[in-house]
Amino acid sequence: MKRFFLYAILFASVPCAAQTVNIFESGMNEGVTYSLPDTQLDITVEAECVTRTPGEFHRYAERFLRISDAITSESKEWMLSGIQVKSYGIPNSQKTYTVALGDNPINSIVLTDKGILSAINRKAIDTESKEQKTVHRERVDASKYFTEEILQATSTAKMAELVAKEIYAIRESKLAITRGTADNLPQDGESMHLVLNELDLQERTLTELFTGHTDTVKYTCNIKFTPSVESDTTRSVLFRFSRKLGILERDNLAGSPIYYDFKNLKTVKTEPADDKKKKKKEIKKEGICYSLPGKALVKVYTTSETLYEAEMPFAQLGTVEVLSRKFFDKNGNTKVLFDTVTGGIIEIEK
Repeated sequence: MKRFFLYAILFASVPCAAQTVNIFESGMNEGVTYSLPDTQLDITVEAECVTRTPGEFHRYAERFLRISDAITSESKEWMLSGIQVKSYGIPNSQKTYTVALGDNPINSIVLTDKGILSAINRKAIDTESKEQKTVHRERVDASKYFTEEILQATSTAKMAELVAKEIYAIRESKLAITRGTADNLPQDGESMHLVLNELDLQERTLTELFTGHTDTVKYTCNIKFTPSVESDTTRSVLFRFSRKLGILERDNLAGSPIYYDFKNLKTVKTEPADDKKKKKKEIKKEGICYSLPGKALVKVYTTSETLYEAEMPFAQLGTVEVLSRKFFDKNGNTKVLFDTVTGGIIEIEK
């Protein structure tokens, strides 16, 4: 597969910067060179790593707290949580054209920061991806809540017993506050909320000494792929996945294969190469080039389930068409918005 890249991003997805544009206005002596895009696939693989760690007093969980499902041994397990597929436009150097503005009835042309045609005689649509953040709960050192008696205990069993008594005391304090029978009740609702939150934290931290704790970390991996007309493929390995090792390269046989299909639906009739060259020369003289994208079926799946399946438009699977300069009047009232991912026309306002 050509132009295939795989890289892992830990904890959070990397945000895309807001799209910037270059605007060229009429009256300029030189012409404007722009590109039509190829459509690139960006497949985001989402996984979670769950680590289970036993508590210091897990042997006494049943004895002192009647907890029967405490974690007794350390373990790590990976889970595949989702697949997201998005598309982006990248400039095609073979589909680059120049339009002169000096004597042209076009007032302005807007290009993206990559030089892809975005709009004519109007503003482009700004695109911005919001950063995804993963919130991690900080773990508190349980010894912070140990009393002098607990610290002076001469055996693990005695220490566990005293910690269990401290947990029961915290529960009694919470009940007294919520029932309004505590000696020193908080003055207002906000104060009560703060006190109860602190008691919850203390109880949870000390209880985890018996139950153990589970940490879940989210990982994302991005796979980029720019298909071509010849990219039809069925049951190709996209990457591999292991419950013990997580996301793996497709050549690493330690994991099970995750497959993908890419099928050109041939919704647009393409022309022979010689005809394309002839038409390209005519396009430069006649007007503004744009893409009529074709469609493809994209599918990501395992041997037992489909993770993603959709029909998507692709510029490189279609043809290049012409928006004649006769379509634009001298007052620049014709406004055109282009799709910078597929090169197609989104809207024309005349």
